[in-house]
Amino acid sequence: MFLIPDYQRPYAWDEDECLTLWNDIFTFARTDGDFDLDDEYFLGPIVVFRNANKQLEVIDGQQRLISLLLILRAFYEEMQTFSEGWSCEVRKNIGRCIWKTNEQGQPSFSDPKIDSQVATDNDKAELFSILKSGTAEINAQSRYAQNYRLFQERVIDFLGNQDRSDTAIQNQYATLPHRILTNCILLPIEANGQDAALRIFSTLNDRGKPLSDSDIFKVQLYKSFAEEGAKDTFIAQWKDLEEVCWRIFSSDKIF
Repeated sequence: MFLIPDYQRPYAWDEDECLTLWNDIFTFARTDGDFDLDDEYFLGPIVVFRNANKQLEVIDGQQRLISLLLILRAFYEEMQTFSEGWSCEVRKNIGRCIWKTNEQGQPSFSDPKIDSQVATDNDKAELFSILKSGTAEINAQSRYAQNYRLFQERVIDFLGNQDRSDTAIQNQYATLPHRILTNCILLPIEANGQDAALRIFSTLNDRGKPLSDSDIFKVQLYKSFAEEGAKDTFIAQWKDLEEVCWRIFSSDKIF
């Protein structure tokens, strides 16, 4: 179980980062040519540590991790009518990646393998709605919803107008998500504890989205408050501060 902790920034990737990720994966794993089954594509690291509840707290790599889950969820949704052959096994493997499953491999759609405690992310409920339902509501305008719609479009375009009832077409279509699962590598770096993980976090940038000064300050302040047993107080105060800053700098008023 991955946990996005409360001191992390919200999901921030936009269309450019998501298109780069999709194009990188598609160019590597596309099915219209020779493919060496031993080839691997490195997507980047994900820095984690195991907390007291045995959850893997994600210190760096949240953007890539969530974007990949959105891609896989889009494939899972489009493959729901596939009823035969190898493609069904690929869909089951996608399900095992996104949700907790029972002994028969059936997923619990209300129990994804990721949780978020990000205090300043007011849109995170939309992520869990997408993972559960496979759709982004029309009025949903969060980064999660916008990026999921983008990935859905790319996934649908990949299949095109081919006959989805044809088992051979289903298997051909399933090859791309299968290669994402087996040949695209998101390397987990598990630190010994929170302090070590936060030190790594302070020196790494998410792909395409460098850490801002406030992100780095937030981590260091969080460490100090956590050591004093005042973590919840700090998170509440930081959330209030971000909301005040948003109101000021999004205003057209001139002071």
